[in-house]
Amino acid sequence: MFDGLMSRCRWVEVFYAWRPNLPDEGDNHLIELGVAAQAGAIVTRNLRDVARGELMFPPLRVLTPEQCLEAFPCPP
Repeated sequence: MFDGLMSRCRWVEVFYAWRPNLPDEGDNHLIELGVAAQAGAIVTRNLRDVARGELMFPPLRVLTPEQCLEAFPCPP
């Protein structure tokens, strides 16, 4: 599974700080990285905090691991 994940990953440098103001300041970097990488989703079990930022980025979805597997199925 890790090899499959890594085959879809790419290195992204972040040059700005959006500060989406999540309830847990330690989670803000997740949104910043997702925006910088033009990601389609952030996969986390911490939906309560990560989905409640003041800045909203509609193309960036917040999914649980189960939702991610449904939305982005692995090729056969």
